Amino acid sequence: MVLPHRPLGSGLVRADPALQDGHPWGGRATIGLAELVTEPLILMTRSNVARLVVDEAVSRAGLAFAAVSETGSSAFAQALAAAGRGVCLVTDDARFGLSELIVHTPDGPLTVPLYAGWDASHYARPAIHTLVDGLRTYCELRMRRFPGL
Repeated sequence: MVLPHRPLGSGLVRADPALQDGHPWGGRATIGLAELVTEPLILMTRSNVARLVVDEAVSRAGLAFAAVSETGSSAFAQALAAAGRGVCLVTDDARFGLSELIVHTPDGPLTVPLYAGWDASHYARPAIHTLVDGLRTYCELRMRRFPGL
């Protein structure tokens, strides 16, 4: 059975480092993938779409990770980054005093496609359509937070 679905937009994969005073990345809004993979990284497990997007971008660019730790929780990844264990790559907003750097690849910013799907026979189909339209607008507004995208 094919479920109805609609694209919502894209979510950015961001690098969240703990930048101490004087860190060379301080004051930056972006980081290139080639520079990023030289650092110890905290990545989501391979069951997470953001991780698959990161792995594909690294492979396509002919790069390799210097060091990787994995976790199934983006909050835990950010906590590890805040503790100085590496740079996490997540789609969540930064927490724990971390910085947010947009990851750039040769193909542009690293993004994850976002979709909504639902059961076609659901009794609340009109409400679901309204919700999905609102989510699409929300995604568009969130991406505007990042000029130049």
